Amino acid sequence: MTDRVLVAAYGTGLLRTEIRRGAAGTCRWRRTPGPLAPRPFVPVPAPHLLAELRRLGDRDAGPASAGRLVTGTPDGGSRVYDVDGAESLAALLLREGPVPAAESALRSVGRTLARLHALKPGPGFPTAPARGAERLLRRLTADGAGTGPDAGAPGQRTDVLLRDRLGPRRWSALRRWCALTVEDRRYPVLSHGAPGLGSAVPVADGDGTAGAELLTGEDLCLAPWYLDLGWVAGELIELCWQCGGDFGKWQALLDALEEGYGREPGTPWSRAAAVRIALHLHDYGAYVAALPDAEVRRYADFLAYLIDL
Repeated sequence: MTDRVLVAAYGTGLLRTEIRRGAAGTCRWRRTPGPLAPRPFVPVPAPHLLAELRRLGDRDAGPASAGRLVTGTPDGGSRVYDVDGAESLAALLLREGPVPAAESALRSVGRTLARLHALKPGPGFPTAPARGAERLLRRLTADGAGTGPDAGAPGQRTDVLLRDRLGPRRWSALRRWCALTVEDRRYPVLSHGAPGLGSAVPVADGDGTAGAELLTGEDLCLAPWYLDLGWVAGELIELCWQCGGDFGKWQALLDALEEGYGREPGTPWSRAAAVRIALHLHDYGAYVAALPDAEVRRYADFLAYLIDL
């Protein structure tokens, strides 16, 4: 690590990230569970499955636009990823908005997820539910009065304010939709588990072909195929709401994701977005800082809109 220059370091109580650039221009991302993370990363999969996953990231197998899945190498409790970029898709979108490079990256992410989901479940595949969905479901089923299993946990005030603002009907709908991602075992696929914009790295090949490398392995799980697609869609919808701008350009990003995946979502975008945004709100309160009551109410009103669509 000493021959690499530190480019960025950031994180929360849930996850910490450090990015260093080497002399050849490639970048090494180190991701580590934060000090408050309720669970470590999912263990590295069995060798035969790991070989399959690494095949999906082979640079010789196709251009960047085809999508590349980059599996991490364990280093203590951390995972280390060697990629071609030092900036996440989330950072690009926050800085520049829905630009064409982001559209290319999301089409690539859709293709990567489709290739991952096409792997046939077998021995050695993870069986635990997605860590994020499980984390949110635990909070959605906790007693809002503060006497449930997570009483006194960081972020509980955020959760209680959200529950009071949404009301019983909408809270129940959120819980039901979240439970589906944990309990629906009718057509499970090998899922990324948390394909956030912060783990997608926009890249371009020497011929100018643009795409993305998707850091993968920390949250691998068996889940309904719509979990991964809904996770990305939820983050895009939240960014559109927060950042504003040309709605048509944000919609083009969603369209690119769906086009790359090659299949329409099995659940309405609004449901997937509501679950993802509710998790983000909980995680911020629990692992970053307490949100002002007014901001929680603003999020609750947006969630109410999505739930009622």
